[in-house]
Amino acid sequence: MHLLPSSNLFGINSDLIRRFGCHHADYRLYPKTDYFIEAFDAHTYSAWLNHRKTGHMRRPLSLYVHIPFCSSLCAYCHFNQIISHDNNSVKKYLDYLSYEIRLQGQLLKNDLKVEQLYFGGGTPTFLSDIQLSNIMNEIQQNFNLIKGGEFCIEIDSRQMTHLSMLALKEMGFNCAIIGVQDFDELVQQSIHRIQAEDATLRTIHNAQQAGFKSIRIEMTYGLPKQNLEKFEYTLKKIIAANPNQINLLNYLHLPEKFKPQRNIHLEDLPEIEIRLEMILLAITRLIDAGYVHIGMNLFARQDDALVSAQRQGRLHYSLQGYSNYPDCDRIALGVSGIGSIGPTLNQNYCDLLQYYDKLKLNTLPIMRGVELSADDLIRRSVMQALICHSVLSFESVETFFPIEFKHYFATELTELLAHEQAGLLTLDNEEIAVTPKGQLLIISICEVFDKYRRTNQQRRNYSILI
Repeated sequence: MHLLPSSNLFGINSDLIRRFGCHHADYRLYPKTDYFIEAFDAHTYSAWLNHRKTGHMRRPLSLYVHIPFCSSLCAYCHFNQIISHDNNSVKKYLDYLSYEIRLQGQLLKNDLKVEQLYFGGGTPTFLSDIQLSNIMNEIQQNFNLIKGGEFCIEIDSRQMTHLSMLALKEMGFNCAIIGVQDFDELVQQSIHRIQAEDATLRTIHNAQQAGFKSIRIEMTYGLPKQNLEKFEYTLKKIIAANPNQINLLNYLHLPEKFKPQRNIHLEDLPEIEIRLEMILLAITRLIDAGYVHIGMNLFARQDDALVSAQRQGRLHYSLQGYSNYPDCDRIALGVSGIGSIGPTLNQNYCDLLQYYDKLKLNTLPIMRGVELSADDLIRRSVMQALICHSVLSFESVETFFPIEFKHYFATELTELLAHEQAGLLTLDNEEIAVTPKGQLLIISICEVFDKYRRTNQQRRNYSILI
């Protein structure tokens, strides 16, 4: 359990953030899609599914369903989205999505039950209640969803009524993820997302009234036109609404990678010192309100299942973030969806036409993937242990993998000395222990174990030399 007393927080300053906080990696996925290969296709994917059926792997199942449609373009967004008001285009996509669900269901017939389901986007609630219900019915007819599983959906409060919330609960959803950027109108205008404060708070209340077992609010700091006062106002309102979880997201300005961000002016972004004040203020307020820091800037109420899972050593961190469910195989459904089967990762086609073309041929729309090496698996386990528990025992790694930790990671342990000197962790002959300060900069610590980052850095250095 990560309790961050206020006295420990302010050891972080802008110099530390500049040294260790300017990192964009997301270790829900390792390696990242840049290292997926097209040789990993539908045939390779099916072969790995067969390993499940023959009993070589019996991990639980989860489903991810991607709904790419949005009603408008948010300037800060970096997800695969399609702006559409054409009902025929939406209907066409749902028809192909339903067919993909049936194809996957046939391959996994009589397999283990599904413990987790996640509808992401885009905006899943862009769909009508009837459209969502039809997709859920298709899933329930082709997969065995366990009673009491974790069935999540991302919700846009601008499109939700009390009746729609009740309809989602009736369909089987029991976890809601609601995005909240900032309640200030100027901030909303700068990111092209007008989201009324009362509508957002009402959506949270409606989800609570409907009986959702978990409600997660995703707040973003570092947005254009945002300042400490505006951020504090929004945070205060959200804490008062008492959601189960609050996730603090750091806005990453990468206009060269995400085209919508090119509409944001660099001079409108808050300075690093202001961003630092925002995150420290948020942590202080959340801890004072009784929330527990799970990690990666995710905070949960004391009665949340993630808190118990972390205390008991059952917490996992993978494609969908933190979970109290065991590590599982994830079936990706829909355009651009990312899944995992055993020691592999895969991604569906990101282009709609290519996605449709594959399904027309009765072929799963797998665009690319990767079979993780033994080294990938070792490094992923190390990073996940640090992210979930803040302590890594060398012996625990050696128990599962045929390595001598200090020899295998000699380079990494040397590099971590800089983190130790900065007070982000402690090192001894038996373990790495992340400090409360280091928990806020855990990505920097994980990047030390990222072989692909190190290789890319060496290539850049070599290019400079020649």
